[in-house]
Amino acid sequence: MQDKDDLFERRLNDYISGMITGEEMAELFSLVRSSELYRLQYDKAAKLHALLHAPALEREKDESFQRFRERVQGMDGKKKNRFVVWTRIAVAAILLMALTSVVSVYTYQRVTSHDLLCETVVPLGSQARIMLPDSSIVVLNSGSVLKYPVSFGKKERNVYLAGQGYFEVTKDKAKVFQVYAGETKVKVTGTVFNVRAYPDDVQTEVDLIKGGVNVSVGDKNVFLKPNERAIYNRESGSLVRSGYDTSKSAVWTTGKLSFVNASFRDILKEIERKYNVKIHIMSRQIENESFSGTIHTGMTLQEVFNFIDVDKKYRFDNSGNTIILRDR
Repeated sequence: MQDKDDLFERRLNDYISGMITGEEMAELFSLVRSSELYRLQYDKAAKLHALLHAPALEREKDESFQRFRERVQGMDGKKKNRFVVWTRIAVAAILLMALTSVVSVYTYQRVTSHDLLCETVVPLGSQARIMLPDSSIVVLNSGSVLKYPVSFGKKERNVYLAGQGYFEVTKDKAKVFQVYAGETKVKVTGTVFNVRAYPDDVQTEVDLIKGGVNVSVGDKNVFLKPNERAIYNRESGSLVRSGYDTSKSAVWTTGKLSFVNASFRDILKEIERKYNVKIHIMSRQIENESFSGTIHTGMTLQEVFNFIDVDKKYRFDNSGNTIILRDR
């Protein structure tokens, strides 16, 4: 039992520091499945892992991870009280967050108790970048949820998305990679693509940047080549393919919002997610309004409103976290 506890601690340490391999991750998940105590400890560690891997850390993560690892490895080799070991790991993680100026990140990854799914939840106003056990990269947008089974990669590579995700899939022809987004399924072997499938949106969009994917809904399916988009309309049931500059579909991963002849209502919905606000529309004019442009990182909410309302047709009244849009 002692050896099993030691192995679990080592794998947990590797996971938090970001130095875990796909094989070691599978070993960690096997231990998590074997014990409720391990599962609870993993859940705590996963929240710290999300804090350490938020996009805000990208520029400094290599040096910071090394400092973090040295602190953890600096502990003496004697057997310690489990609580003390966990506390020191947590303190080191919090110190790392302070060094890299992360103020607040609420994304986390956990293993559910019944169906044993890894789950990453990204609240409004946040983004997250995660690495799957097969080394595939997923960037998740605000208000998104990604799930995958702990058995991921053994026979299949299946993930379940609600929201928006940018995928860079590691090639493995023997193990197909599939994204389930509501009624839509995206099947690939190795490629780069963007899926937008928020539950409250009428449309699901799949934009292919590199490689090839098959998009299917029931008995309907289309095969995409680079610079093509598939759109599934949940109201009409239609699935159509069209040409599109798909490089624009990944702009959001840089923190920007880019629009091409988008309706004002859709733009306001994106602003709600990015800025974590609620916008109540008290205007009829916006139904015929559209906008093209890019909202850059760092713009305040008021600057965004000034930018999209170039003709000064509207009033944006702020009441706490709620914005009321009215005609002037």
